[in-house]
Amino acid sequence: MRTGRKTFAVTILLLVFSFLLCGCEEAASYYSEAALRYGRAEYEDAESFFISALESGDDAAEVHIGHAYNLLRLQRYPEAVDEFLHVLTDITDKETTLALRKAMLEAYLKDNNLAGAARVCDEIAELLGAGTESGAFFIEAAQIRSDIYSQRNDTEQYRKALVNLIELKDYAGEEYLKLYRLDENNSDYTARLKMADDMIIYSKGHSAYIKDYVPLITVMFDAAQISSYAEYEHDPSYYFSQAEEFMEQASINGCPEEDLLKFKIVMAERQGKMELAYKLLGVYLNHCPEDGFAIKEMRYLKNRVGVE
Repeated sequence: MRTGRKTFAVTILLLVFSFLLCGCEEAASYYSEAALRYGRAEYEDAESFFISALESGDDAAEVHIGHAYNLLRLQRYPEAVDEFLHVLTDITDKETTLALRKAMLEAYLKDNNLAGAARVCDEIAELLGAGTESGAFFIEAAQIRSDIYSQRNDTEQYRKALVNLIELKDYAGEEYLKLYRLDENNSDYTARLKMADDMIIYSKGHSAYIKDYVPLITVMFDAAQISSYAEYEHDPSYYFSQAEEFMEQASINGCPEEDLLKFKIVMAERQGKMELAYKLLGVYLNHCPEDGFAIKEMRYLKNRVGVE
C-alpha cells in the first residue's frame, strides 16, 4: 500500500478541460498550456505556465489541483501538499476529496513525512466509512505509527502500536515476531516464554497465512534455551517439539531440504544428541560439500563422538 499511487483519471480530465471554465482569457491560456505540457510529462515547462496562470489572478480550484499534481511529479512534496490543502477546504465532492487526500499521502510518504502520512491515512479511512478499503487505510496508519515509534526508540509506544496492529490485521505474524524480539534483552524470562507460547497458539490458528516458518523455528530454539534456566511450566523438550512441528510445515511449504537439515542439526546438538547431529551433518555435506562452516562443524562432531 506504500507504493506510488496512480493519478485518478478525473484529475487528468480536469487538467485537460477545465481551462474552458476559467473566467480570465489570459489565465485560461496559461492554464491550457500548463495542462498540455503536464499531459506530455513536461513537468518543468508546465510549472512555469501554472505559475503564470496563478499570477494572472486565476484562483480556481482546478488550477491549484493541476499545480499540486505537477509539483508532485517534480518531487517538490511540501509545496504539493500546500496546494492540495489550499483547495481541500472548499471541495465537497467525496470522490475528488479522496483522490486529493490519496495524492497527499503519496507526497507525505515520498517525503518521509510519516506523521503527515499517518494522519492522512486516518482521514481517508474515515471518508471511506466502514468496509475493507477503509480498514486497509486504518492498518496503514497504524503501521506508519509503529515505524515512527521504532525510529524514535520509544519502546513502550512501539509495543502498543504492534499490539494495535495485531488487533487490526487478519494475520500479524510479523508483529508477533517484532514483539518477541523487542524483549530479547529482557531479563524477565517468563514474559518472553509467554510471548513464545502466544506465538505458538497464534501461528497454529493462522497457518493458512504462513509462507515462511524459519522465523518461528528460530524463536522455538531461543525459547528452548531460555526455558533451560528459567522456572516455567514448559521445558526445552516442549519447544523443541514445537520446532519439529513447524519444520514439518516448512517442508510442506517447500522449504529447501538443506535448510531443514541445518535446523535438525542444531536441534540435535542442543539436545545433546551428538551422534544424531553427526549423521545429519553427513547428509547435509552430501548436499553442500563446499560449506566451510559445516566442514569445521564436522571436525568438532567427529571429536565429540570419537570418530577419527
